Amino acid sequence: MPRPLKQGYNFNFDRQIRPPYYEMPTADAYTDFYGISYMVSGDRLIYSQDSTTIIQAGELSFIPKNVYRRTTYISPEPYERILLKFTDNMIADLLKIIGTGTFNMLCEEHVLRFDESTQTKIMKILMEMEEEWHSYNAYSELLLKGLLNQLIITCLRERIINGAHILSLEKKNDFLADAIQYIKAHLRENPSLEETARHVNISASYLSKLFIHHLHTSFSEFILNEKMSCATKLLVDTKLSMTDIALESGFSSNAYFSDCFKKHTGISPLKFRKENGIQKARS
Repeated sequence: MPRPLKQGYNFNFDRQIRPPYYEMPTADAYTDFYGISYMVSGDRLIYSQDSTTIIQAGELSFIPKNVYRRTTYISPEPYERILLKFTDNMIADLLKIIGTGTFNMLCEEHVLRFDESTQTKIMKILMEMEEEWHSYNAYSELLLKGLLNQLIITCLRERIINGAHILSLEKKNDFLADAIQYIKAHLRENPSLEETARHVNISASYLSKLFIHHLHTSFSEFILNEKMSCATKLLVDTKLSMTDIALESGFSSNAYFSDCFKKHTGISPLKFRKENGIQKARS
């Protein structure tokens, strides 16, 4: 179990390599501090009060305060992860610039994905943190604060959204990037075109045109593809029930999920899981 913050410290660095089938015995409580978890290798299923998420090698998740978080295996492989814990003091100056809303948005995205060059950049920052942590002295917190801020800004500027680099999307249209971020963070609630448009402060008709012009797909098709991607991943990599998968993927009912999945793939969710799921992988 990762250690909580030491008394008088505003930061903690923890790197672990776990054996196959490792499962956390209890949830890790993030009370008055935040966390950032980076998966170096392997994959994990993450449980918290309001979400169930899969994180894989090269991916990163922000952990807000007041969260109970527990992970378990989804494949018979060992895994390695780096976990940072830090207080408000470590990011206070950064939040004055980017705003708490932007930081909360990163937390709400659950899992952030990056291209290979950004993964290399993130690992370099984390290795510098690890070196400083293991030679901690009077200057270390200041240096770690700078590295932490650099890591957060890198995540903000270089994450992948809908298969495209966030900077590329932002250059095309800030509204579109904001809409996609909102959809991914609220997929479970099945966001509508009107609701999403209100969130990014544009009309529904204009947002619809942005999806067609820049992504060559309608808003409804984009939502369905996101739902199917989420459901497919959960079917393959978890033991969640069909009802839970339907809810996590934003479908209103198990029956509707089953119908959509069959139309989209040609087979039922149960058959798809039987042919591709984790039980088959272990046999």
